[in-house]
Amino acid sequence: MVSDTANATILFAYPSTGLATSLPPDWDQVPGAMGCTLENRLFRDRHPEFTAAGVAVHGVSTQRPDEQAAFATAESIPFPLLSDMDLHLAAALRLPTFRAGQAMKLKRLILLIDRSRTIRHVIFPVLDIPSAITESLEAAQSLNSTT
Repeated sequence: MVSDTANATILFAYPSTGLATSLPPDWDQVPGAMGCTLENRLFRDRHPEFTAAGVAVHGVSTQRPDEQAAFATAESIPFPLLSDMDLHLAAALRLPTFRAGQAMKLKRLILLIDRSRTIRHVIFPVLDIPSAITESLEAAQSLNSTT
């Protein structure tokens, strides 16, 4: 998950991407659930800035790997989308989750992880997705300037 070649890694967790018809009932009523596709697109669009700063980007959700791969292909996502469908990462890091229908989902958050695998910056809850992405880039740039 943490890149060996980058100065830092951004790991952003999100509940689920996909067509509105594939989401659980009342999905839009869950605080923070809406916007996963937007978040992925904004990270995609700003990916060159993260790369120029020496920062790797990874997304993670509890969706199946085939769902993640299909979404990444359809949206031209240039960074890995990881599946934590068995909740191993969520348990290890005690990431916040919620239940939607019969599935456990990750709450939206952004972690900045340095090369030694230390979490250096956390954005939670993510209430304003564009601002949070900017904050994560600025935190990574600041981290890089101190190392």
